[in-house]
Amino acid sequence: MTAAPGQALSALLLTLLLGLTGGQPSISLVGPTRRTTPENPVHFNCTAGPFNSSDFNVTWMKDRDEHPASAQRLVTDNKGNYSITSKVWVTLSHQDILSEITCEVTHRGLAKPLRRSMNLSLVLQVVPTLKITTQPSAMQIRVHQRVNLTCHVSRFYPSRLHLTWMENRHKVQTVESPQVTRSPAGTYSPQHTWQVEATLDGREFACWVVQDEQPPVQANITLRAQASRLGKGMSSYSSALQGPFQRSEPGTNIQLTFTSSGFSTGQVTVTWLKNSHQLLKSQTSVRPHGDIYNVTSRVLLLLEADDMHSLVHCQVKHMSTLVSQKTIRLEQYLRVPPTVTVSQSSHSLDVVAVTCHVQRFYPQTVHLSWLENCHTFKRAVQPSSKQNSDGTYTLESLHLVNASVWESECVLTCKVQHETQPPIQASLILSTAVQDTYKLLGSTGKLTSTPVSNWVTSVSKWNEVLTHRVPFDISSAACPLGPEMPAFLMAFLLGFKVVLVISFIATYFHRWWNL
Repeated sequence: MTAAPGQALSALLLTLLLGLTGGQPSISLVGPTRRTTPENPVHFNCTAGPFNSSDFNVTWMKDRDEHPASAQRLVTDNKGNYSITSKVWVTLSHQDILSEITCEVTHRGLAKPLRRSMNLSLVLQVVPTLKITTQPSAMQIRVHQRVNLTCHVSRFYPSRLHLTWMENRHKVQTVESPQVTRSPAGTYSPQHTWQVEATLDGREFACWVVQDEQPPVQANITLRAQASRLGKGMSSYSSALQGPFQRSEPGTNIQLTFTSSGFSTGQVTVTWLKNSHQLLKSQTSVRPHGDIYNVTSRVLLLLEADDMHSLVHCQVKHMSTLVSQKTIRLEQYLRVPPTVTVSQSSHSLDVVAVTCHVQRFYPQTVHLSWLENCHTFKRAVQPSSKQNSDGTYTLESLHLVNASVWESECVLTCKVQHETQPPIQASLILSTAVQDTYKLLGSTGKLTSTPVSNWVTSVSKWNEVLTHRVPFDISSAACPLGPEMPAFLMAFLLGFKVVLVISFIATYFHRWWNL
């Protein structure tokens, strides 16, 4: 049976087994090197040997249930010994934190079966869910009152994470590895409390959680005190101006709502203004409640890309007297997704500079990662963004690629996570094609070989550069899933090329000598 390049790891494991065990049968079990979220498949390789015959059996078990193998390969060495490599695919679930995969090999020459197990928690990653609660409740908060904000981080694995509190999109506190509690299912659920002071104008707070190299997960809350005062024609009242809980992109209609209570009469009018221009798509209702009147007013407005600096004012008049005006900034409801592109330039013969351009996005926080042939760089440093004149942000990340270590082509992907939206990515295929050109220099008859290196951007898959705004799946975009070329075929093609070059040189010398 001919080995393929993808089987090099198995061959290396067999060599190590023979060297470490002195020819005695042993077993090894290898899983993926990166963690994977639930509902995704991962594979494990089990290698055992050497045996003096091929009448052995491999059984895979997930916990106590037998699991079918997907592939099995038999290898014979020059001494007639046999070794076996078996592969199994497992689709992970949330419950697999406490599960294990076991490979068992039986053979008539063994006193007892060879067994090796691996905990699935070593390859599993469960993303947390977040929620922020207030104490006291939102309707009981008064001006200058101290309020406890609690960030509840639920059901995640493994336990390492960083928690950050944000106020109006500015970092105010970071907690490294907060204390956690473990559930019977094996997941972790910490919570962290931060105390703030309530104000009338209201502030936006966010809890950000970063788990390993995953994009951040966040929860938001707007904290606003309920005012109480006495005025002409009014009893004690409270009011609030609120918008949607989630950000929206330009071109989306959002609704703002003003609520107030405690008016002594129903002669109440509400006027909405955006940057001093009146908004007409509003509806106001005044309803009696006992001996007072409650007011609810809603306005529908279209978000625009330049609304980072826009203000919306809600003016309330009672019996023609202005009694209240509340203001809200539209930037807290706006999300401008970035445009992601990649470009390349050559620094030297063996080094290529690839730049990821992330342009015109808001808010500021993004998470950028580079992937080379589907593998994330753990050494990647997050670049700093710069603010544009219109309030959006732009950043660039430079990655230098050493072409001398390539065997064929290199797929580079720049992946950008903006808030909790699906990742946006841009990919580029770089390949190095080296060919020899031969030419005569003057009349001396000397033959010179000049290497010519051509950087090629593949357009057959990406149409030069593609930007994907879909849930991230590098396997379908930049990682081919087909079988690899067998080693003997690669060797044959390389040998054929060498023979052609030698034939060309011999023919050339023969003709030149006969001139």
